[in-house]
Amino acid sequence: MMRDRAALRAIIAEGVRQNPVVSVSDPALLARLADPSAECGFEELGYDSLARMEFCIWMQLEHGIEIGEAALLDHPGVDALAAHLARRE
Repeated sequence: MMRDRAALRAIIAEGVRQNPVVSVSDPALLARLADPSAECGFEELGYDSLARMEFCIWMQLEHGIEIGEAALLDHPGVDALAAHLARRE
């Protein structure tokens, strides 16, 4: 089942902005996060294991999308994760 990659990317970007563990304030990173055609890596966003865990919990609670921390390591960018989730059944 294919899901809408753009919609998933928007959800992931929202989750990044709302993560209580990491506050993204760099204007260049925020601009890339808002740009649907730009990749923005979780590591450069300041994600550590706690931030990844919070993000995964947020995805489950807010959008019903179950995802493990390993997926953020295997697909280390916002767009890469969206593409993975779009292909996942």
